[in-house]
Amino acid sequence: MTWVDEKLAKLFYKLGVQVATRPAYFLLIPPLVAALFATGFQRIDYEIDPEYLFSPVNGHGKVERRVVEHFFPPNDTTRFNVGRITRAGRFGRVIIVAKDGGNMLRTDMWREMRILDEIIQNATAEYDGEYYTYRECCARWQDECFRNDVLELDKVLPEVENGSLRLTFPVMFNPVTWDTHIFPVNFGNTVIDADSTIVSVPAVQLVYFAAADSKRRDAK
Repeated sequence: MTWVDEKLAKLFYKLGVQVATRPAYFLLIPPLVAALFATGFQRIDYEIDPEYLFSPVNGHGKVERRVVEHFFPPNDTTRFNVGRITRAGRFGRVIIVAKDGGNMLRTDMWREMRILDEIIQNATAEYDGEYYTYRECCARWQDECFRNDVLELDKVLPEVENGSLRLTFPVMFNPVTWDTHIFPVNFGNTVIDADSTIVSVPAVQLVYFAAADSKRRDAK
């Protein structure tokens, strides 16, 4: 197999001769060509979607998602349901902790979270010369924006504080509103006792989903 080495040696010898006899070409032309080609970087479209970058086009996950979306078609504007989410969509989250670092299961904490929730839902943003509120862009179930049902705990927090009602981890039915509270979704670093009763909650998470069922909505 020495012919490979001999062939490469002859080629590089000829290249060396050309560089030695015409140095100006090799000093000027390569930088100019590189600078010309570098202008193409201005037209690069950056892709940061991890699903597009790392997931196979015909992977099992995408095939199964198409099956789910066929039988349970997503609809962010009238039939949004968190349990039917098959794509990342557009959402934001707010993590709330008490200033004193104490337990969040207090009536005054929930009162302030209600105020914060109202502020967020009335927040206004500008896009393409138009102004939108969260209530106009939110993911909806029928005519109502997605709501953080954990806020409904304010109906029973007085009983929780005086010890007459227990919050059971991880799931509990609200005896007043009959909402199903899945606490691991909204509570962070929860402390529970031997009976699965929630003792303290250092942090509470609220989530806000926006409709993203069209390119314009997705951009907003």
